[in-house]
Amino acid sequence: MKNTLLLLFVILTTIVSSAQNSKAIPPYEATQYVQNIIQELEIPDATFDKMRGKDNIIQVKLFLNDKGEVTKASIPNDEFELETLIVPIIKQLPNFKPAIVDGTAKASLYNLSFVINEYNYFKMVRQKASPINGMEKFSEKVSNNFYVTDQERANLNVAKTKTKLDIAIDFIVEKDGSVSSFRMVDPELEYFQKRMMQAVKRAAKKWIPGTINGSPVRTKFTYTLTISVDFHSLNI
Repeated sequence: MKNTLLLLFVILTTIVSSAQNSKAIPPYEATQYVQNIIQELEIPDATFDKMRGKDNIIQVKLFLNDKGEVTKASIPNDEFELETLIVPIIKQLPNFKPAIVDGTAKASLYNLSFVINEYNYFKMVRQKASPINGMEKFSEKVSNNFYVTDQERANLNVAKTKTKLDIAIDFIVEKDGSVSSFRMVDPELEYFQKRMMQAVKRAAKKWIPGTINGSPVRTKFTYTLTISVDFHSLNI
């Protein structure tokens, strides 16, 4: 009986202790916090050219006070000299929820790690990118350059329940109007990526880049092509 009571006491003490102790937490979901940082970044073109073609892992040490304010931040291995660009952005973001130790807010260290690559470094813009020949002609040319075989239609999971399928692809419109970093929105349709990429490139040799205050910036563009997948019309 005594052993049982002792065990219950230990369990309850552990639960209470856990409730009174917690690590610092970003002001909102970590992925959104990182996205806010990346969207505010202005990486020099010469620097970003060195970062192209790979996932660049950025590790930031954040020193927080007992109010959750970032009092100091540093990037220990700052290969691309991004610290002076990233730290001011972080200090403008809302405070963290501070670490709690024995029920009391404490200063703490928070390690923030994220990736910057060609796909996620782009700007939310006021003036969106557009194909130089206009969206109507662009869409027409994509449709003419893209095809799906009857066998592929038959293999699609939706073929027996729907008559149409949306095939969406993300890509980046660079400052010079070229396009890069293609990625299918639906991972299950990745086998169409090369064909969609070729269709998009053939449909518009050049794009008008997105702009902020009149200056061109890298932007993400999502294009959706709707195709017929009427199972009953297949000739296989």
